[in-house]
Amino acid sequence: MSFAKGNRIVLIKHIRHCHSELSTTPVNKSSEEIICKKGAYFVTPSHYFNEDHDLYLFPYILNCDLSPWTDANLFLYTSALNRDKGYSSSDAIRLKASLLVDYKIYCEGLKIDLYDFSGRKPKRPTYRYFFHLLQQVNEGALSRKKLNQSTKVVYDFYRYLSEQHKSSIDIERVDSVKLVNRYFHNHHGGLYSMATEKRGQSLSVNNSSRPRRIGFTREYGEELRPLTDKELDELLGCLNTDAFGVDERLMHFIALQVGARKQSILTMRMKHLKLFADEKLLKDGTFKVNAGPGTGIDTKYNKPQALYFPLILAKSILRYANSEKAKRRRQKFLQNNGNILNEDDMYLFISSSGGTHYMAKSDPRYIFTRSRPQGRNTYYMSKKLSKLVSEKFPSDFVFHWLRATYALRYYLFLQPLYAKGLITDSDIISMVQKRLHHSNREVTENYLKLFDSIDKRLVAQQLYEERVFDLYGTKMDFI
Repeated sequence: MSFAKGNRIVLIKHIRHCHSELSTTPVNKSSEEIICKKGAYFVTPSHYFNEDHDLYLFPYILNCDLSPWTDANLFLYTSALNRDKGYSSSDAIRLKASLLVDYKIYCEGLKIDLYDFSGRKPKRPTYRYFFHLLQQVNEGALSRKKLNQSTKVVYDFYRYLSEQHKSSIDIERVDSVKLVNRYFHNHHGGLYSMATEKRGQSLSVNNSSRPRRIGFTREYGEELRPLTDKELDELLGCLNTDAFGVDERLMHFIALQVGARKQSILTMRMKHLKLFADEKLLKDGTFKVNAGPGTGIDTKYNKPQALYFPLILAKSILRYANSEKAKRRRQKFLQNNGNILNEDDMYLFISSSGGTHYMAKSDPRYIFTRSRPQGRNTYYMSKKLSKLVSEKFPSDFVFHWLRATYALRYYLFLQPLYAKGLITDSDIISMVQKRLHHSNREVTENYLKLFDSIDKRLVAQQLYEERVFDLYGTKMDFI
């Protein structure tokens, strides 16, 4: 009898009609007749879910004898249908299933009846599992956060069972839970409280941020800083060697000149290049490209954004997109995936093997793909760069630093306007916040605090048009 975890979860690719009503007669015009061996029945989609009636990549858990673990499967299925917190996406449900199997295997290994809560606390299944995980935390083999995730899904499972008709599970014997008020700051700095559950089988986690390094800003938990002039010169010099492909250089230039995050850069589509037509050029010499829901370009937290592409950069992107190299990659994508995307929806940046670097949420493959590409190529580009730069170049440089570099150049561009009294400090914060698409104004203010500390002589030495839009006059001969 094997307890191997790899054999205990089967992924069901597609479960249809999850939110539909089943009946022996049609309910309305949208009712669909389903023919089966013993007759027929009707499926009527629920109008509350529009077209989202199905579940994809759903985990189906097996016992050690490979029979279905019915209770766990019904728990996960019901949680998914109800859109319970933490169970609303396929990725989250698969994680919960994996953690639940860990608990099941633990009980099987020690021959613990996971439905028997008759004994004192130390003898009950969940408490024994908690002490087991706690030992791993003390040994440094498990994080407090992972322990909390593991015990939480176990508690959710038993709570579901306790709510079923004629259930023998007393949820109060599973874990001790009390309501506590926790206080949070909203985006406007206001304080609000929220009642949350505090479980006995959990550990406190220090959510306070570690001290920020001097010269760095923090954006949603990630530390980054702008490159200095010499560092940026060195970066550009490396990018223009044969070590980097045309598409890789463009990815860096978009981050530097537009301030876009990697998920937005890597989900640009061919249809967006139509916005680079001469008649669409704005007065400031840029082309506006909308990103976010409905555009095909992914954004952080799926929020609408406006990206502004300088003229020279836009023309360079067009030359690359129309090159034979880019055409061959799009053709290879079609060979690998079929006609799932039309020409307009085809990704701008495709790998040499015909794969995408990032998979947009609007991609038809998104709901069926278990491990989606999420821009790992930016990590490999940084590793490649580290082999070419000098010892003076920051060893901890990552692709996201280019966004901070863009922010600094834009900030410097606004300084002459501020000196002439045309804009105020508050205007600068608002303008930088808009370009960086920060929901929280405090994040933008942290950027500006860093920029204010930079040697004032930089303001006179650096011009936005030269340093960003023209990128030191760097040649971008991509054909």
